Amino acid sequence: MSQSLGIGFAVVAALTTASSHAMLKSGEDQEAVRALCGATWAAAAAGPLLFLGWPTPAMLPWLAGAVVLHSVYSLVLTRSYTLNDFSVAFPIARGTAPLVAIGASALLFGEIPGLAETAGVTTISAGILSLSAGGRIRRAGLIAALTAGVLTAAYTVVDAGGMRASDGVLPFLCWFFFATGSALLLQFRLVAGPAAAARLTRNLRPGIAAGGLAIVSFGSTLVALRYAPVATVSALRETCILVSILIAWLWMKERVTLHSLTAAVLIAAGALLLLLSHLVPPA
Repeated sequence: MSQSLGIGFAVVAALTTASSHAMLKSGEDQEAVRALCGATWAAAAAGPLLFLGWPTPAMLPWLAGAVVLHSVYSLVLTRSYTLNDFSVAFPIARGTAPLVAIGASALLFGEIPGLAETAGVTTISAGILSLSAGGRIRRAGLIAALTAGVLTAAYTVVDAGGMRASDGVLPFLCWFFFATGSALLLQFRLVAGPAAAARLTRNLRPGIAAGGLAIVSFGSTLVALRYAPVATVSALRETCILVSILIAWLWMKERVTLHSLTAAVLIAAGALLLLLSHLVPPA
């Protein structure tokens, strides 16, 4: 029952992740939008934390790791979006994550992948390689997108550790949003200097909207990671790639080729294979 609950939350994350990333790219100033996401997270978590108290010693290492990884990831991902079309950067950044996460979760949590899981990761990898081999992305953009994917896997594993070390769902969830959100806002203030307030004001609407959606997508992912295997959650979340292709085509008016569409479908098929390996019992 608990694993089914985790998978259900992973589905919610898959449906909302692409939209939150699209809103990040659509802002006039993507760094300011990311900072406003952080402000939204911190503000939303502040109230519940008055009743939850301080994080436990078991949570602290995971929480510190999550803050660092998410902060670095936000910089790399934003850089990736400035170098590439959304329909290219997003599948590479997200599609790399299950490949790394399935190995890391086996080492840290003893979640040993089976044959079907390995096949799923290989399929996702093939989709990513076909995108990068198409010549529609520069070397710097490819490096940034792949780095974002590795960081996604790293923070996914760390987030899973924090949620599993937490005494209940809410403590790590709320401390994650408060600490990470505050770090993103501080990071922007240090980089932007005196112009920070004006830049935030100009991007208030997309920033708050993206932050609200990110609370749903990240929050759902965190709950899923408490109850379901890391690789399953990571892979299922990547089915949002198909949503991202539709967003790029319909909303952002980007040109989506048959090449990129086929690659995205291949990545999603690999994610689905990973999911089915947990839902369908072996014969």
